[in-house]
Amino acid sequence: MIFLLFLTLLGPVVPADDQIVPVPTYSCASSTYYNNIDLMCTDLTDGYKVTDGAQYCSSTYQFVYSTSLVNCSLCPDDHMAAESGTSCVACPTANSLTSGVCNCDFTTQILVDVDRDGTTVTPTACQTCTSGYKPGAEDIHGVPRQCVKCEHSDCTCDYNAGYCFKANELKQTIQTVVTTGSTNIQSKFLTENLAGVYQLCLKGVASSLNNITACQILTNMCTSIYSTYTLNSLTSTACDLLIDVRSSAGTSGSDVYLRPGWYKRVPWLFYETNNYYRNNDDILQEEVTQTYTFQNGLDTSKLEIYVVSYTSEGEALPIAPLTTQLTPCTTLSLGFGTEVDATCTFTKTELLALPHLYHELYLKIEGDVMYPIPVLVTNSNGDDTSDWRLTRRIYLADSTIGVQYSDSERYFIRYASTLSLSVTVQEGGNIYIPLLRVTYSDLSTNDQSDSEVSVSFSMSYQGTVDKFEERLGIAIGVISFLGLLWAVVKTVSYRRRNHIIEDCTCTTLSCFILYLAGCLGMLYFWAITGTSWYYLIIYKGQRAVSLFLPVDDAPFTALLISTFVLLLLYRLFFLFTSTSYDIFFVDWEKPKGKFIPSSTSTKEEAALTSVSIWRTYFLANEWNELHTIRKINPTLQYIALIFFTEFVGFRYLATRQPDAFVDPTKVAYVSDSSPILRVGLVTSICFILWVAQRIWNFLYERFISDQVQQYVDLCSISNISVFILSDQVYGYYIHGRAVHGHADSDMKEMTNALKREEDNLVSKRGLGPDSDQQTFDMVIPILLRTNYNRVTMPLRARDIRAGGGGVQGDTDKQITAYHHINKLFASYIDHSLDDIDYTVGEKLFMEQFLDMEIREAPVGKGMLYPDDGQSFESVLYYGNEWLLFIWDVILLSTIDYWSGSFVLSAVVAWIFNEVFLSKFSSWRCQRNVATKALIDDRFLL
Repeated sequence: MIFLLFLTLLGPVVPADDQIVPVPTYSCASSTYYNNIDLMCTDLTDGYKVTDGAQYCSSTYQFVYSTSLVNCSLCPDDHMAAESGTSCVACPTANSLTSGVCNCDFTTQILVDVDRDGTTVTPTACQTCTSGYKPGAEDIHGVPRQCVKCEHSDCTCDYNAGYCFKANELKQTIQTVVTTGSTNIQSKFLTENLAGVYQLCLKGVASSLNNITACQILTNMCTSIYSTYTLNSLTSTACDLLIDVRSSAGTSGSDVYLRPGWYKRVPWLFYETNNYYRNNDDILQEEVTQTYTFQNGLDTSKLEIYVVSYTSEGEALPIAPLTTQLTPCTTLSLGFGTEVDATCTFTKTELLALPHLYHELYLKIEGDVMYPIPVLVTNSNGDDTSDWRLTRRIYLADSTIGVQYSDSERYFIRYASTLSLSVTVQEGGNIYIPLLRVTYSDLSTNDQSDSEVSVSFSMSYQGTVDKFEERLGIAIGVISFLGLLWAVVKTVSYRRRNHIIEDCTCTTLSCFILYLAGCLGMLYFWAITGTSWYYLIIYKGQRAVSLFLPVDDAPFTALLISTFVLLLLYRLFFLFTSTSYDIFFVDWEKPKGKFIPSSTSTKEEAALTSVSIWRTYFLANEWNELHTIRKINPTLQYIALIFFTEFVGFRYLATRQPDAFVDPTKVAYVSDSSPILRVGLVTSICFILWVAQRIWNFLYERFISDQVQQYVDLCSISNISVFILSDQVYGYYIHGRAVHGHADSDMKEMTNALKREEDNLVSKRGLGPDSDQQTFDMVIPILLRTNYNRVTMPLRARDIRAGGGGVQGDTDKQITAYHHINKLFASYIDHSLDDIDYTVGEKLFMEQFLDMEIREAPVGKGMLYPDDGQSFESVLYYGNEWLLFIWDVILLSTIDYWSGSFVLSAVVAWIFNEVFLSKFSSWRCQRNVATKALIDDRFLL
């Protein structure tokens, strides 16, 4: 025991070289043979030979038996082993041994060494077979010992397909060359079998003894070469010979079940015409006498397809349901309306190992009735339906057709790379006979690597008249016209609000293009949303057959990508416009204390220096924070989308099957997703979540807190008004003049002031007397804009921002400009300017509807229009929720289209919107406020 433990501690035992068992090598030299006991090649002893794995004595040796062994003993000169092998016999003449065998003409003679009664013939005799007989089978030494009756009277024989044919009986002009790419090879399988199979099939059809096997093999041969077959060919290919057999059948081969081309005693491969089927349209529009439904559990909710398979030897296998015959890697489950897309990948070795079978498909309905399914080989048929040559038989892989006759080398493997079964459905659930499209490809075997190929099988459904593309085109045309009108109105409004007099400028044209992109993008978005919701609701909710997904998703995909590009342009345009408007904080505060001037201070500075700037800084920072606040929480939107699609299982609602399910374990097959349904799923989930958040936002603002209104209130408390000029002469005004007279006060003063306001002891906060209206749209006189530009343009030209690293002189200019503009806007609101004034009035209905000022104000007069809400929100994210929501959804949908992942689309959209765009917009807003409001950017957080 201790010794064994010691050996264990020493580690594993490594065998010596002579203990290693090598991998068997079955190819041995001529002087050796493979010993399947020792698993190695062993030298042959003199006098021995090996045939089919067994050892025999050579032709010039005889078996010698003894009690202890069997041995081979050398025969005397001019002798060879007798037929029994246990003795030696003399050849007919001296010196007549060749390669150990007596010289005879074995084409007509046999070697006789034993008479019929068992008497040994010495010497042996070369006996010529009588008329009508020929030498029979050879023994292990290659010597015929018996005459057999000839198949034909003249004893001439042409062997083909394993049969002996009379001389010149076989058709001589047989085409056995097959094409792969630009290379032609002479197929060994066709060369050795085609002529014989054709002759046997032709003879059987012409007689009462039909050779069904030969005809099936001929049909298989035609199926193998049909992908490169030329119609109306004058060459005698397998297909031409099959057609010739059909023609030879004459009236003896009438239609079977009235099917055009299906004749008795001749396998049905090609469709033809007859009184019932005049052309291909009649064949493809044959109605199946069964009404299908989408109600699970019924026999009519499944498409039962059966397969009759044939071996390469012509044997028919029992009919069986379609499961793995065309998709060896997966089992098909053909629920009616379920679109299938299965792909199998094979290496060259795996492709060679596939069963060499040929298949015919049938559609089975109630009552055990079957409909043959036609096949269209796309390699040899074009797009014109009238020119199609429909067939019946297909194969998955053929490894024999590509073997060269001269050297028996395999040059290619022909396989079905694409199989597509399409079903056309009529209203009410009836269907036409399905059509199977197949495309064959060749895999070259010259490459030594074990390359991979894919075999794809798909199944699609379409309505009798698929008007999806037509209807979508009409909708796009209508909304494009509306978008054009919308963009024209917005451009006209832009020109009026920017006081553009010239007929056409580059700026106007650029804005028109961007407005057009935005208008079309938003209208296209609703076209996409409506289309996807229509298919998602109707397709998934139907029980009676009424709607199928479009066969071609390209029009919808093109619209989706176009919408994304248009909205991306408009989103970037909004990013620019929402961070480049003019803004100024008008401080109404008056100095409270006595100012002690310095030797360098001016009278104007003396009046304003004692007013604190902190209120302005505070409002500017609050404005920056307000800039990117939205009415919903986008992050919550993205998280909820991932939760519902991935964890609840809503993503399965986008599969190409009419079943609506969220648990894939309850269905037999889960098809691929449809782009239309995925967009419908994203938009519907996002829209429901958005509506829920908007309801919560409304209730929160109504009963708890309104951030935008709080900012307006803060302006009143701070005694600061806000001028926002989104265009040259158009903008928004927040009236924040304090009703208490001043805002620089301590806590007690502020509290008392608010108490007085609560008790209605002071006037209201609005601009007009006894008015609470604090927010306005405004159109300012061009002269006011001119005075404003005259002060600010020199500073902007030098990009001077207070505290932004400029010299003291620049800072002084900034401060002086601030005071001038503050006085200019305050005087304008107080009606204190001689040539510039404004009036307050309501907008007309058309002005509100078109968002454009129609009336012209008198020269030097501006207009303030009270708004019902907070119109200045239009320069903030808060007032552009529709645009941002549409952008979020189209970004999600587009990323999901390219990635096929809801999780990835949500993550990428969140990073792009919330990390990149939002942060970049905040940074631009801060710089804009510092530049336009003349505020020290060091105090903007």
